[in-house]
Order: sequence, then C-alpha cells, then structure tokens
Amino acid sequence: MAEQHKYRMGEFSQRLGVSRDLIKHYEKQHILTSRREEGNQYRYYYHAQYPAILISKKLQNLGYSLREIGHILNGASLEEYAAENAKRIAALEREHMLQEMALEHLRFVYACQQQALERTLEGRWELLHRPALIFFPFSEMTAFFPLSPEDTEAVPDWVDATPAVEYCRLIRQGKVLFGFTATPDQVELLELRGSQVEQLPACQVFCYYLKVPRSVIGGPAYTDEDAITSMLPPVLAALDAQDLTATGPFLARHLFEAPVDGKFYYYCQVSVPVSESTSLSGGNKNF
Repeated sequence: MAEQHKYRMGEFSQRLGVSRDLIKHYEKQHILTSRREEGNQYRYYYHAQYPAILISKKLQNLGYSLREIGHILNGASLEEYAAENAKRIAALEREHMLQEMALEHLRFVYACQQQALERTLEGRWELLHRPALIFFPFSEMTAFFPLSPEDTEAVPDWVDATPAVEYCRLIRQGKVLFGFTATPDQVELLELRGSQVEQLPACQVFCYYLKVPRSVIGGPAYTDEDAITSMLPPVLAALDAQDLTATGPFLARHLFEAPVDGKFYYYCQVSVPVSESTSLSGGNKNF
C-alpha cells in the first residue's frame, strides 16, 4: 500500500484554501489531528483528512459551532445529530421567513420612494384589506407608559424585530399612542409578548399617503392636537371626497424620511377602517 503524502501546515492549508488559524482551530476541537516526526517540531497532515475539512465547512455554513462539529465527528449518536439538525431546520426556517418579511418591506418602501421621486406618492389613496394586527403601545405623545416589568423586558424584543414589526402611531378620540404592530403569525414566529397589547381586527381600510415636516413631529412641546392637526385633515378630506366614513382608529405607518427642497419630511401611510361594503380597488396590496 502506497504511503500517504504528508504536508506541513502551511502547504496543507494553502492546498485546501483555508487559513492556518482555521487548521489550528480544527485541531483544537479534535476535527483534525496532526503528527509530529521524531527530530523536528513540524506538524504534518494527510490527504485523507481532506473530507473532514469539507464536512466541517458544510456544517459551519449550516450554523454549527466548531465545538459541536468536533462532537458530531467524534462521538455524537445518530439521535443527537438528528436532534441538532431539527434545531437548525427550525432556525433556518425562521431566518428565511424574516428575510422574506424584510425583502417585502424593502420592496414596498422602494416602490413608495420611486413614487415620491415622481411626485405621485403624496395624496395617493387606495382601498386595501388589512390583516389582523396586534398593537403594542409603549408611549403617549409626550411620555412613556408606566409599563409592567414584563412589558419593560419585552420592549427591546419589539425594537429588535423591526421591520417585521412596524413602528406606528394609533390615533383615536383625540389621543395619539406610539407603538409597534405585527400580525399574529409574526408575533408567534418572533415569540413576542406584552400584557398591554391591543387586537386590531382584519378589516377593509382606506389608505392615504402623505408627508409631514419633520420639524413638527416630536419635541417637548409637541401635543396630541399638533399630531392630529398635521396628519388627519388631508386624510379626512380624502375620505369625504370618496363619501367614506371611518369606522375605527387611524393607524399611521412610518415609511421613510427624506429632504424635499431643503426641508426634511416623514412619509407616512395612514390607514382608516371603512365599511366592508365598499368595493376594493386594484391598488398595492402590501401592508
């Protein structure tokens, strides 16, 4: 039987297209083993170890740590390996769904930005079907809510979940609430929680697109009345022009912000529940 050709670390790593540090990490985690010959301190590796590199790189790309890979290659039972793969499948499915949500969000915002560039976004309206939403409020116009310990702990999760979870304003009976919205499926997927959440049922909505000067949003002197008078009049006028009546609270969704003629503006989509008997338009179905 022909003797295997041996390689020193530098040549071995170069032939495999990996770094010397990676070879060292693999050896530390017992993925590879080297041999030393009597009389020198060089580490030698063999061609037969090449599959271990390929298998390890594949498992790394699937989310396994080097420690986990070392265990899989050196003693994990079939049951353990299958259980770990089940965890990876669930994690990749979740990541895939989040990436799809992010892609859908970016496409929608990009389409709105293109319309803004063409000067066709502001004042545009459409009738859409809005899915059921869960609204998690965290503040009024000028002050945070006194949240429970559970809700205080949950707020960072909602913040980190954007854009799958949308930052919105809920306007109802002269009051403005700031918070996040997500569909029940998204809430379940992201394992979000909160004791003060509000259920917004699926309904038909009148959507109106507008831009509001950034200088009038926020700030210590900004009130509910300021927000309502800066955002609602054009929406109410458009509703009246179409002979529609609001049947629920207004939900203002932040889309993007940008300068126009030297001033900064927030571009928003304001949705208002209306009667289900109204015929739906063939407009943009992203919401």
